[in-house]
Amino acid sequence: MDAKLSCLLKGLIGVIFGGLALVVPGPVLAFFTGIFWVLLVTGIVFCVLIAITSVAEESFFWFLCSAGLVVVGIIEMLFPNFLSLIFILAVAVLAFYAGYSGISFALTRPRSKYYLVAGVIVSSVILLYLFIRFVPAMSEIIIMTVVGTFSFVLGLFAIFMGLTIKEGEVAPLLPPHVLILKTCGIPVKSAGKEAHSAGTPDQPGGQPDEKTPR
Repeated sequence: MDAKLSCLLKGLIGVIFGGLALVVPGPVLAFFTGIFWVLLVTGIVFCVLIAITSVAEESFFWFLCSAGLVVVGIIEMLFPNFLSLIFILAVAVLAFYAGYSGISFALTRPRSKYYLVAGVIVSSVILLYLFIRFVPAMSEIIIMTVVGTFSFVLGLFAIFMGLTIKEGEVAPLLPPHVLILKTCGIPVKSAGKEAHSAGTPDQPGGQPDEKTPR
């Protein structure tokens, strides 16, 4: 999959997830809660079956795993939606990754990278404020509003960046966080190389240049 199509698909996922989290937060939360319980029960049954069919040395470990999953289920029953929200946040990371990809392409634009990255951050904060200030219903499940807003805006940003990618353009070789650090002027270490070159006469431990007259 080329960079253009990949960025567009990731952005579309972010927009869909963010839009659903904003418009129908209750059903989305209930949906992910159901998935959480299905995965939890499946995991418990799976661990018990492996423990029964395993040798004695390994069965104890799988029984411990099943007991740990039971404890997770008890915590979810004592604090409803707490672990489900954590599960939703874990899934939302995939939506945020769409904007992360868009930022990586934005940082390759030397003339507009500051405006693009600053614009998406400011737009997310302003939109979140408007939702909370003028739509009282969105304040009931505030975490869904926050996740939905940022996922939606970052998804739109990724789609926009995908539309600006030229045919045949490849994804940046450096990870986005490295590009961000370099954009901010923060030295980073690459594989096998130091960000600061050692050995200059002005730095501790440096050796004087042999060609420099004493």
